[in-house]
Amino acid sequence: MKFQKLPQTQYRKRSSIIADYIVDQIRGNEYRAGIKLPSERTIAEQLGVSRPSVREAISALQIVGILDSRPGDGTYVSQRIGFEDLGHQAIQVLESSDSPLELLQARKALEIGTTRMVIKIADETDIAQIQKAWQNKLTEGRKGNYDGYLDHASEFHMAIARATRNSLIERMTGNLMQATQQPLWLSMRRTYYSSDPSRLEEMLDVHDRIVKAIQMRRTEQAIEAIEEHFDILIRRTYHLTDDSAE
Repeated sequence: MKFQKLPQTQYRKRSSIIADYIVDQIRGNEYRAGIKLPSERTIAEQLGVSRPSVREAISALQIVGILDSRPGDGTYVSQRIGFEDLGHQAIQVLESSDSPLELLQARKALEIGTTRMVIKIADETDIAQIQKAWQNKLTEGRKGNYDGYLDHASEFHMAIARATRNSLIERMTGNLMQATQQPLWLSMRRTYYSSDPSRLEEMLDVHDRIVKAIQMRRTEQAIEAIEEHFDILIRRTYHLTDDSAE
């Protein structure tokens, strides 16, 4: 069964419309329980939408149990019991959450500017607080404690924001970090790490390079590591190649 292009609209999130469309296909028995959906790339091409929007829609449908992702295999229809209510729940997840892609893009832009500022004006006390917060995060990561690692994420990024001595930057950073606790991003982030445990070690390495560059006040090295950090997260969270994020 081929998906049809979606109409343009400015009143609903594109991911919500995609989720609704997939639910309609399942409701109409085009895709029954146990049937594999087309790949995200194929769905995006057939619907005329971006792959990130498809990834967010599928993630929401996975959260409520309509779809089941099988690493290395694909995405399957898992059930139709209580189907109508589950469909509504998936839409609520999408409508109540900021786009994780937009969240990562916003954090990347803000943290590049914040780090430039910190390297210029932070004193040794500020640097020590950043290092302390990083050590807490690193310790949990080295133990393989995924939840502990994420628990210290806000502490680490807020330490960098506070080092700017700018209350607006600190508030903006706090708002973005709070958004990472929304259901859609929590689910997608957990999938990101659980699907490949080596990704946690990769993130520890890039964060360590960011901290060391700040300590040595090497702006370009710090910015390069920040860009690498967010580019990796975006590309792998959304299953993207360099030319598929449009």
